[in-house]
Amino acid sequence: MKLFKLLTLVNLPDLIAHECGSQAIYGLKRERGGVIRDPRPGHSETRPSFSVYLHAGCWRWKRHDGSDGQKGSAYDFLLSLGYSETQAREELERLAGVASSGWQFPHGRQGTPAPAPDPLELARATLAPCRAFDEQEQGKAERLLSKLILHSAAGLDLQRRGLSGWEGLKAGVLRRDFTTPDGRTLAHRGALGLLITGPDGNTWALKLRNFDDTLSRYLYRIGGHGAPAWCSPAYGQGSALLIIEGELNGAAAARGLSAAGLALDVQGLAGAGGVPHLQGIAGRVVYLYADPDPAGAACVERVGMIAQAAGAAAVRMLAPLEAGDFCEELGRLGAAEFGRQLQDRLNGAELWQSANCGKRGLPQIKPAPSEGKTELWQCGTTSQGWTASDGGWGSSRGGW
Repeated sequence: MKLFKLLTLVNLPDLIAHECGSQAIYGLKRERGGVIRDPRPGHSETRPSFSVYLHAGCWRWKRHDGSDGQKGSAYDFLLSLGYSETQAREELERLAGVASSGWQFPHGRQGTPAPAPDPLELARATLAPCRAFDEQEQGKAERLLSKLILHSAAGLDLQRRGLSGWEGLKAGVLRRDFTTPDGRTLAHRGALGLLITGPDGNTWALKLRNFDDTLSRYLYRIGGHGAPAWCSPAYGQGSALLIIEGELNGAAAARGLSAAGLALDVQGLAGAGGVPHLQGIAGRVVYLYADPDPAGAACVERVGMIAQAAGAAAVRMLAPLEAGDFCEELGRLGAAEFGRQLQDRLNGAELWQSANCGKRGLPQIKPAPSEGKTELWQCGTTSQGWTASDGGWGSSRGGW
C-alpha cells in the first residue's frame, strides 16, 4: 500500500494519544483536530502552538511558534519521536490494520536504527505538569466535596473494597453536578472524590469516580496537574517501594501492609498508562504489580524500565492474583489476612527482567477497539473553562 493511502487510514489524534499518553491530546477533537501544546518529549511549551488538522483527507500537524518549524504527517510525527523510517512505516501499518507490505525505501535508502528513548526523559516529560495544589486549589477541592456517607453509592463502594473509614485515604463525595458551560454533564452529585496525595504528603489532584454508566468512569475535577500517582501516608520512610496499577489498589496495598506491620512505601498509578513519581526510587528495592492482561504487562515493562533508569537497587515483580484486584481482595479478606498474603507475595517476588531488550524504547498500551467513545477521550485534565462557574457552588468546607 502506498504511503499516502496508508496515512489516510490513521487518525493522528489517536496516534498522539497512543504515543504520548491520553493527557497529551486534551483539547483535540478526534474528528477535526485542534491546537495543543507540543506533546513530544523535549518539546515542551507554555502556550499551545501545535496544530493538528485534516488536509485533503490526510492528517497533518504543524508547530506555529517558529521554534523549530517542524510540520508533517503522522509518518513525520513518528520520525520526530525517534522511529526509524522502517519502524514508522510498520507502526502506521499496524495502526491502520493492514498487513506489512515489505515496503522498500525509494532510491535504495535504508532506515537507520533509532536510539531507544531515555525512560527517564519520557517519564519526566509526562510528570512535568504534576505538582501539588496551592492553597487556593486545596481550598477549592475541599469546598467541592462533602463528607462521605456510608450508605451512599460512594460509601458502599469504598466499604466493599475494604477502604471505608481508613484514615490513609482522603475521600468525599461531589457536592454538585459537574457540567461544562454548554450544559454537558461530566459527573453527578454524589460521585466519589479522591484527593490524590503526592510524595510530599500534599494533595496533587482531585479525581472523581462516576457510578453512572453513561458517563466517563474517571476524570479530574481541577485541571493543570496531570495524572499523578497516589502515594501512601508518610511516603519516603519505607524500606522498599511497591508500585501498583490503580490508586485504590495502591491504597488497599498500603492498608494491608500497615496491618501486617510492614514499612513499605506505595504508589498507586493512575491506571495502566500511569507514570510513577521518581522520588523514592533510587537505591531501594522496587516491587511492581499490574493486572494480568496486555495493558498490565505493558505497564510493568514501562515502569520497570523507569525504575531501573532511576537507580532502583533491584526491581521485582509480584505474582498475579488468581482473581480480582487488590482492593477487592482487601474487602473480601480483611486488612490483616490480606496483609499476610501480600507479605507472602513480596517474599516470593521474582527479579524483573525487561522483555523489551533491543526493541525501540518503552512499550505502549494498545487501545482496544470500541464501538462507542474510548477512554482516551473521556479522561484527563479538566478544562479551565469548566471551572468558571464554580463561585456559585457554595463555600462551605467539606469534612472527611
